[in-house]
Amino acid sequence: MNELVKLRQQIAEMEKQATDLQKKSRPAVLAQLREQMAAYGITAEELSRPAPKARRPKVAPTKQASPARGKKPVVSSPMKYRGPQGQEWTGRGTAPKWLNDLLVDGKSRDDFLIRQDAGNAG
Repeated sequence: MNELVKLRQQIAEMEKQATDLQKKSRPAVLAQLREQMAAYGITAEELSRPAPKARRPKVAPTKQASPARGKKPVVSSPMKYRGPQGQEWTGRGTAPKWLNDLLVDGKSRDDFLIRQDAGNAG
């Protein structure tokens, strides 16, 4: 139990040191930020806006060379539906929002079927 008390005292001491260091370093960090903001023409208003969400690039699914024992290999399904703006869906799982929105507007899933005999000419 004595070790626990010692550790908690050390933690409290280190937290105080961290707070002191933060207070001591603050003016230099602010000066550095102001300098960079001036160099890049960044305003305080720009900093208060939320950052734009980063988009992940689309990556084609890969097939496993040799599946682990007891696991089925990953097989991607061919696209079955294509939307008016090029959106695609395999027809498996929950229907995507773009398709549901079109169905509400009176369209049919058949309107967006990708014809297999037409090949992949898009």
